[in-house]
Amino acid sequence: MISFELLARFRKELLITGSAMYETVVAIAERVNRKVHVLRLHSQATSLLTQIQLLHRQVGTRVADHFNASPGRSGRIQSPSLHSGTDITTVVATSAQRIRQFQDGLAKLEARIRELKQEVAHEELLLIQRDLGIRDAAMERAIVSHGAAVLGHPLSDFNLPPTTRIVAIFRGPFLLPLTGALVLRPDDVVLLVGLHVDLAEILPHFQHQRSSKTA
Repeated sequence: MISFELLARFRKELLITGSAMYETVVAIAERVNRKVHVLRLHSQATSLLTQIQLLHRQVGTRVADHFNASPGRSGRIQSPSLHSGTDITTVVATSAQRIRQFQDGLAKLEARIRELKQEVAHEELLLIQRDLGIRDAAMERAIVSHGAAVLGHPLSDFNLPPTTRIVAIFRGPFLLPLTGALVLRPDDVVLLVGLHVDLAEILPHFQHQRSSKTA
């Protein structure tokens, strides 16, 4: 017979598992909602851009029509001024105000889109770190120091363990292509993924040291 203690343990484990599954489903739903929200904001931003472009065309057409040459009694071309008392000045001012409003709305949408994308990226990075962590692995960020052993050597010379990879290299604002001929420079930012034990051995080669051995 199954004891009450064993049944209680099963019940507790089922509750824990169910709670973890629920949290996972909720987290996935939140990420999906954020991505859907981003798509909707992109649609709204596109609509605002379309309205701004339409207003620009309408104002351009009105101004062109206003200054369209019209023959006078003398047969000469008459070009009325924007300050001649007609309503073209009001049209331009009103349109400019609406365009500024649309641009302000567009700036707010773009700021919200960036915020949501950062939240999604942060959550996905946490998931990646969790997936790596349960496998005794990690993602490390190394800044190449002056005098580091890796300087002056192309990536093809790096003797990395099979489970370790360089996944990205940043140089200033640029993401560099990962080619075997690429030679690292001081202050380059290198992202590596691998087992903790391998990363602990590799990371010192990106720091200042006297040894000439490459990673």
